[in-house]
Amino acid sequence: MGYVYLICVAIMFSFGGTCVKLIKPYFDPEYITFFRFLIGVGFLLLLRCFRRKDLKNSPRVRLRTILGWVLLGAVAKWMAYLTENYGLSHGPSYGNIVAQPAQTVTLTLVSVFILKEKLSTRKLFCIFLCILGVLSISWNGRPLDSFFQENILLNLLFVGAGICGATHVLAQKMIADKMNIIDSNLLIFTFSGILAAMPLVPETLGGALTGVRPDLACIFAMLFFGLITGLGFYLNARAIPLVPFYMVGTIQSTMVIFAILWGVLFFHETITVYIIGGTALFMAGLAGLQLG
Repeated sequence: MGYVYLICVAIMFSFGGTCVKLIKPYFDPEYITFFRFLIGVGFLLLLRCFRRKDLKNSPRVRLRTILGWVLLGAVAKWMAYLTENYGLSHGPSYGNIVAQPAQTVTLTLVSVFILKEKLSTRKLFCIFLCILGVLSISWNGRPLDSFFQENILLNLLFVGAGICGATHVLAQKMIADKMNIIDSNLLIFTFSGILAAMPLVPETLGGALTGVRPDLACIFAMLFFGLITGLGFYLNARAIPLVPFYMVGTIQSTMVIFAILWGVLFFHETITVYIIGGTALFMAGLAGLQLG
């Protein structure tokens, strides 16, 4: 089930770029980040109400024993969303797929050097195939100067988002057996929301939101963005104890495939040889990891 949860997360997160593009005409990346946490926490609270019976026997934990990991996860997730949303607001909607290889590599290094998980040369090669496939899909035959030079700052932002996202996943793993999944996500996201809100107080008091009238598409995107945040990381946290740590980022990278599928189905985008080849490389690497 861990792999099923991660695939569901990948599907939900593949809509991230679309949501940001719909919200951006009305709100800056800082507000998008805050609203994502705010609405995500709201959905997690609703989920907690529905799962109240399951939480009655949850282990009680002293906050101070996990506070360090909670704060690390909160800061990392705040920075991950802020950099990602800034990149998506100023670049292409598919740009955040660059974050996935960065997260995969970071999680692999963490699993080997910090968590002491075994990673054979063959598995390392399979991860390399996954990353190569993702990069091939994201490149899609565009001129290299367009991908690496004109948008170098944006690509660096997405790489930073991937590293921060991996740090958040590590924090989730370290508290997974000490606190129930919903409460741990609520705690981390609440702290993240507070961090995201603090820089906005002076702007908001100064009238930054005066006259803003978002349309229905923007409102729907904000709500959906919050939904996939709350529900997505709930499923992600459930999956972490069930699969090898290095597989978390690898399977989440399948969001690239789903993002391409949405483009073909809804926007009639062309499938190129780079997309076909990259998808084949990715799936071969993923199959090799699972069979190993």
